[in-house]
Amino acid sequence: RLQTTVVAVVSPTDHKTLEFKPSYPGVKFLIANDFEQFKAFPEISKTAAVLWIPPGDVTVLDQLWDYVKGSAQWVHSFFAGVDRLTDFTKKHLVGSDIPLTNGRGAFSSSLAEYAMAAILHYNKQIPRIQSNTAQGKWDKFVMNVVKGKTLGLIGFGHIAQATARLAKPFGIKIVAVRRSPEKGTCSGLADQVVGFDKRLDVFSTADFVVSVLPGTKETKNFCGKEEFEAMKSTGVFINIGRGITVDEAALCQALNEQKIAGAALDVFWEEPLPSKSPLWGCKNLLITAHNADFTEDYAQLGWKVWEDNLKTFLSGAAEDQMATPVHKKDGY
Repeated sequence: RLQTTVVAVVSPTDHKTLEFKPSYPGVKFLIANDFEQFKAFPEISKTAAVLWIPPGDVTVLDQLWDYVKGSAQWVHSFFAGVDRLTDFTKKHLVGSDIPLTNGRGAFSSSLAEYAMAAILHYNKQIPRIQSNTAQGKWDKFVMNVVKGKTLGLIGFGHIAQATARLAKPFGIKIVAVRRSPEKGTCSGLADQVVGFDKRLDVFSTADFVVSVLPGTKETKNFCGKEEFEAMKSTGVFINIGRGITVDEAALCQALNEQKIAGAALDVFWEEPLPSKSPLWGCKNLLITAHNADFTEDYAQLGWKVWEDNLKTFLSGAAEDQMATPVHKKDGY
């Protein structure tokens, strides 16, 4: 490795995340969101690694790589989701031994808490309680419990596993849908694991469905009309994965026709969600602005994962030995 490790960071220069960048010995950061600005750095030809911090310009990343590919040997995405890097990865990284890593794991605990909050919101009938309180209405209704209910996890990566760990102590049964069910239950964390082809069985039996799928060609509209029609009328759907995995029109229809009891979405096909989106008017829908993981320590958590990868990179580790390697062909 180079004695001084030059890291080119594609990011708006005023990004709050940069205020927390680590002072790592021997590392020099070159930060820009403009290709001409990158070329102006005297050390740019010595770039050893590239870091992309959204909303950094992906077209700049593409131009930059063509310029530094002779020296650069590692690319990291601050976000866990790398779907916006799909074209870049196919063009520059697939077929090479240059690792692509991501922020996987940095924000899982917060996302898991969000999923549980949404589950309890609907299970404990919080909207009804708020309405009763506002009306001064003494309504001694039967209180639901989550114990004995079934949570269907669509996808079983780090975020899903963190969600399962929170749900388990409540006495909730965990059923996971994963692309490769042969990878198993994560030492019994899931009570059952099935493949993508069995997903309708999970949608039909689960009381709560939490989608944590990555955004790939295979997962576009993975949760659609057929899936929502399979759900219980008392079922709740939650998406903390990627927006493109949900057919938003089908979900809106299911909610408005009361085919399911409620939903919570933190991610969308288009962000920010346009004011004209029908989702804003959907019944029993919680909407957050892709901020379920935007915690006070968001930046520090993200930099910690980057540092873990930096250490393995500097040690000369192979691609699959990086801390959070991305399967470049699969896109997650």
